[in-house]
Amino acid sequence: MVATTPGTPQADPSGGSPPTHRRLLALTSLGHFVNDGTTFFVPVLAALLASGRGASPIEITAMLVVYYASSSLLSLSVGRWADRSGHPQALMAVGMSLLGCGMGGFYLALSLFTGTAGFATALVSAFVVGFGSSFYHPLGASLLQAGYERKELGSALGFNGAMGSVGRALYPTLFFLVGLVLTQDSAVLAFAAVGLLAAGVMVPTRSRATTAARPPPGPSRPPRAREAFSLGIVMLTLVAFVRSAANLGIVAFLPTYMHFVRPLWAGAPLGVEVTIMYLGGILGQPFFGLLADRADGRLLLGLSSLGAALGTLGFLVLGGAAAIPLLFLIGFFTFSAFPLLMTLSAEHVDPRSTSLANALVFGVGTGVGGVVGPLAVGLIASGRYLHLAQGFYAMILLGFVAAVAVAAIPRSGTRRLRMSLFG
Repeated sequence: MVATTPGTPQADPSGGSPPTHRRLLALTSLGHFVNDGTTFFVPVLAALLASGRGASPIEITAMLVVYYASSSLLSLSVGRWADRSGHPQALMAVGMSLLGCGMGGFYLALSLFTGTAGFATALVSAFVVGFGSSFYHPLGASLLQAGYERKELGSALGFNGAMGSVGRALYPTLFFLVGLVLTQDSAVLAFAAVGLLAAGVMVPTRSRATTAARPPPGPSRPPRAREAFSLGIVMLTLVAFVRSAANLGIVAFLPTYMHFVRPLWAGAPLGVEVTIMYLGGILGQPFFGLLADRADGRLLLGLSSLGAALGTLGFLVLGGAAAIPLLFLIGFFTFSAFPLLMTLSAEHVDPRSTSLANALVFGVGTGVGGVVGPLAVGLIASGRYLHLAQGFYAMILLGFVAAVAVAAIPRSGTRRLRMSLFG
């Protein structure tokens, strides 16, 4: 398929048949399922290392810092490589392979090595998984942005994002089920195999499904990195940062808050709140993606930030039985970022630089915000779980700021590709 601008109708060499689109959506959705399932399982691996291998809090903190830093910062390089090579689908397969190899490393750290060797293996594995996770979001979004018309892009991104939420929700359950039949360590090895199998599926389908999303021929010159830094992309990245810091600062500590301060109900299983939130994300992403095809994405992004903030405020104030539907609403609004941000990103960048622009918005904006938010809540709580609510209230205020800040994102249209900060 040949694209001229993001989200415009394009000619499909196979005749533009709907099955081509479906294959592309299935391929990228598989990637999202594996990527989010694997990467959101890393905190569970940290708990396993702490309980089973006696890893210290300092070692666990170091591992998580390496993981989150490599995931957010390396996405810029990945986006640049994809734009210059013109083959984001091949790099996405590389990312899946890295996820599989990283999970294999965690298997070794849990089952074979101990002491310094075990910590070193876990640290390297955290870097490999973090590096692998930096591939999917900018590249998967780039493939869909090139392969779908603007009027269908939000719906495609929404369905695709929902599959990521399914992966987040299912991986802990699959870990439990495989652990019952075999061992917990074997479950981690199974996830490693899933990552490698996903990479294998993507490579041979390149000539079929991903042909629908080839980069535009355009001029023969390679894309310039500065073309990704339009005013719209920069402002969208800043809004994504504030929104992510506010939302993930809360989400990261909600299980701890309910375990130590206020359980959902007496004897509630630890982690049930995570499942409820992820169920909200499974429904929220296609809902907002569908709306993004029909309404101003800036307004929807603001409403999603406002909804997450109000949902958390209600959760803190009301409590009791009302906490259960409010947790669902928190997930419904919080995990709607992918279809909204990526739909807006497509409207503010030259098609030759979509992967780098997506990496800026999602990798740097959402990724770095997701590191800063939990850190801020932890500092406000000052190491006391009873003070977590104070950090939550601060993040709620930040969520209101994110809802208002969307007004600074330029409207799409005639201005979208001309407002480069570099002239």
